[in-house]
Amino acid sequence: MPSMNFNFEVKVKSAYEALSQAVNLLQIYLNDRTPASSSEYYRAKGLLREGKLFFEEALKEARKLLGPLPPYSTPDYEHWREETARDVKLILGDKVDYEEIKKMMLMDSCLPRLFSPEELEAYLAKYYEDQQKGKRKLENLKCRLAIARLDDLIRQAEDLLLQAQKKLQASLL
Repeated sequence: MPSMNFNFEVKVKSAYEALSQAVNLLQIYLNDRTPASSSEYYRAKGLLREGKLFFEEALKEARKLLGPLPPYSTPDYEHWREETARDVKLILGDKVDYEEIKKMMLMDSCLPRLFSPEELEAYLAKYYEDQQKGKRKLENLKCRLAIARLDDLIRQAEDLLLQAQKKLQASLL
């Protein structure tokens, strides 16, 4: 199989940076001392758009490597996909013990940048059991946590953006 360039962690980090900056700017904009004509609103809106694009790209890579196999896939493709996911450190491997996974997640190169240790523990507790149900695999938990964190940031930014739009519209009347 040909080698493809997967940058899941880079895209996740880029999405996180853009989304967290958007949330911070929107919180500053919604502060009573910030005038409605301030540029934070427009900068945050652009960062939210950028963060969503990075999120979509990371999601596409995750689906390509960890999602359901296409019905026409060959055993070579399945092996290549698993090997690539392991090479880019997207899957956990054979770890199933909760404490061992928690320790691994806290020492991971990507996740501690997205979460405080307390947040990581909360997300892990929330998704650990869910990730073992149905067709989901526990080894994909790292990916699931990163995507859930970004999805929550998008929702938070969109909620703040609605409030910011109301502030901006109120100033235009």
